[in-house]
Amino acid sequence: MESGERDKLILRLEGKLRECEKRFDEQARLRGFDPAQAENMALPSALARLATEREELRARLEELIEHEGEISLSMPSEIERIQNQLQRAFEGDAWHGPSLHELLSGVDAATAAARPIPSAHSIWELVLHIAAWDKAVSDRLGGGRGAVAAEENFPAVNDSSDASWQRAIETMKQNHDELIEAVGRVEESRLDTPIVEGMSSVYVHLHGAVQHDLYHAGQIAILKKA
Repeated sequence: MESGERDKLILRLEGKLRECEKRFDEQARLRGFDPAQAENMALPSALARLATEREELRARLEELIEHEGEISLSMPSEIERIQNQLQRAFEGDAWHGPSLHELLSGVDAATAAARPIPSAHSIWELVLHIAAWDKAVSDRLGGGRGAVAAEENFPAVNDSSDASWQRAIETMKQNHDELIEAVGRVEESRLDTPIVEGMSSVYVHLHGAVQHDLYHAGQIAILKKA
């Protein structure tokens, strides 16, 4: 595997490992386990599966990082740096504080649909808005226009069930993952060219996607406190 490809894979696996570790800790505490001691206990099947997934990710990372006993010292490309910033804004570790994913942890459907600030969008609407624009940027990277219709920009929430809220979260995560993958296919020579004719550059769009996640993460933080 080429060094650059290995570094991209390491970046993706590190993000998956952080998410897996966080889910394991959350589920362990919900079930009354101390995450630090869980490895020495008999775990329920759901926790055991997460523990297995975590160990497999750790093993894969160790295998990639150790190349004939040496750690790869190759410098990340600009594309890889942008991917890293997108991942930090979405999952952490974000420099400013909690990432988008961290802020949404523990938010239930009722809280997501609430309007503590009557003139502001709900957390749920913001999640759907973020998902729509991540999809739009991915589409533009692939040559489409990435248009977001008015009804897609801040979609109305007609079903406020827990299942519907989980689908909204999954849609946002899926669209974010697809954006990360789409960014990984971009040639650096494209960064300063219009993403689509008549629009701003690829570079501006990608940093805009980072800024967009963080801007709305701040709104979600305020809504949670309200």
